[in-house]
Amino acid sequence: MNAKTEPRKIPAPLYAAAGAGELAYEQLRRLPERVAELRGRVAELRPVVTEAVTERVSERNLRADLDKLRDSARRNAQVFVASAQVAQRQAAAVYEELVARGERIVAGARTEQAKAQLATAKAEIKDAEKTEAKVEAETLIAKHAEDAQQPLPSVPAKPTKRTRSAASK
Repeated sequence: MNAKTEPRKIPAPLYAAAGAGELAYEQLRRLPERVAELRGRVAELRPVVTEAVTERVSERNLRADLDKLRDSARRNAQVFVASAQVAQRQAAAVYEELVARGERIVAGARTEQAKAQLATAKAEIKDAEKTEAKVEAETLIAKHAEDAQQPLPSVPAKPTKRTRSAASK
């Protein structure tokens, strides 16, 4: 294949960006519905949170056990590391999904672009054929105007179809 007919390979990050853009658009369309849902939830939880905060403020006499806090911090650090590894694997899977989604979007856009180019080419061909026929007719008219005594050539309306005889079939 030469360079003109060989399809260009688009880097995966561009496909991922196209997929991410389409996914973001999809999520933005759902945003008003989600905001209304969360507003209702906030209205339900506001009294409960206010009551819990009020109780904690009145219990200021709590003392932290330093060893207990260290153990808790170590456990939380280990959980954080494990969670980060899981998140890394999930991020890789999401990236691959975005690349696939972007490839589908770009392929669809290419198909639409090719259809548009084909339609444009067909229209240009028709225009060229009309222009060519018009120029040819004008040339014949000009020649006839120069020599008015000469008859105009006859142009068949439609080409005749040739058929084979029944014996040769």
